[in-house]
Amino acid sequence: MISFSYGNSICCRFWEDECVVYNQLTGSTHLIDGLGVEVFKAVSEKKSSRSEFLKNLQSVFDLPVDFDLETGLDNLLLEYQKLGLLQVMENSPA
Repeated sequence: MISFSYGNSICCRFWEDECVVYNQLTGSTHLIDGLGVEVFKAVSEKKSSRSEFLKNLQSVFDLPVDFDLETGLDNLLLEYQKLGLLQVMENSPA
């Protein structure tokens, strides 16, 4: 499950292939581009599972055959977690 950190304190504004993400709690603003834009769009639209993210990214981008999308997504999510913009929670088995 992937969502915004701090609930409603994260605001996103999208322009073509970029977005600005603002954290109201910290006052930090981040310019996001590339795969990151699609990550934030998906979170904004409440598409929060890793499989939904991967499917969406594959449909939006014409990626080289040797591009490791899963690792790229994991690296982006880790970076956004460190910045306090997203939180990633693993689903626990029922």
